[in-house]
Amino acid sequence: MACGQYKEKEKAMINEEKVILMTKIAMYKESLGRDDLEKGKYFQGDYVKLNCLKTIVSSTVLFVVVAVSYIYYNIGSIVEQLTELDYLSIAGKIIGSYAVVCLGFALFAWILYTYRYMKAKPKLIKYNQNLKKLIEFYENEEKTRGSEKRKRRAK
Repeated sequence: MACGQYKEKEKAMINEEKVILMTKIAMYKESLGRDDLEKGKYFQGDYVKLNCLKTIVSSTVLFVVVAVSYIYYNIGSIVEQLTELDYLSIAGKIIGSYAVVCLGFALFAWILYTYRYMKAKPKLIKYNQNLKKLIEFYENEEKTRGSEKRKRRAK
């Protein structure tokens, strides 16, 4: 009888551990885990490159909007100086400014997304370890259920 009580207690502890583990997994997945799991779909280099590419595209759009706004705001003086402007120097300044803006944003994005990926990686490792433990719990349950069924059949 004492042995049976011990087995009951052991089963309750295992189930309690499983519930705690499942709760940890669910809480992580619902809070910080969404962003981290999205990052975990990529290798670090791919994640950083993809987001740098998005940043370059966004900075290009931003540069065009700012340039068009500047031209719209100063259209009067630009039209007056249309024949006196040095178009090669203006083109060089525009291209140079665009390069500086894109490189600046790309460098910032590279640093930022590398940091974010590195910050998420330990959390993803812990999440995956918890998932492996949970899988082991289920595998152990299947083994014990299978052996109990075999014992019942043998009787």
